[in-house]
Amino acid sequence: MKKNKELNKLAYIDLHTGLPNRSRVEELLIEYHQFEKPTAMIIFDLNDLKEVNDTLGHIAGDTLIMNFAHIIRTSIPEKYFVGRYGGDEFIALLNDVSEDEVKSIIKKVQDEANRYNEFSKQIYIEFAYGYALSINYQEANLKVLLNQADKNMYECKTRMKQAKQNLKK
Repeated sequence: MKKNKELNKLAYIDLHTGLPNRSRVEELLIEYHQFEKPTAMIIFDLNDLKEVNDTLGHIAGDTLIMNFAHIIRTSIPEKYFVGRYGGDEFIALLNDVSEDEVKSIIKKVQDEANRYNEFSKQIYIEFAYGYALSINYQEANLKVLLNQADKNMYECKTRMKQAKQNLKK
């Protein structure tokens, strides 16, 4: 019985980051049906992971992922779900929150990434994010929130790329 419990745990933990993995996130999306209180979904996406892998190597890319996972897990209160959704994408599910609280949590993650960047010699953390709040959608479920947060994250990523291009001009 103990061995089954350990195997089950391993099936849902990303060994690289220690966070719940995509399988656990997918299970959560299926299990979570109704919002009794305002709920938010945040997606974080690391920028330039491919560039880090190509120029500094995959060990550096892995370090970037592990450090960012640590930042979001320590910046977001333990009572909320944080998981690795994909290669360089992470999600947070926040229950009973206001939009101001969501923005405050995102700012805390950004502040911690900035603090990390002050001391990092080669690997900098930059990320895009998007969020969606259940009170803004009539037929909200986690999949709706995830899709909207993903859309908002890609809009954030586009704005960041445009801002970089404008700085180069």
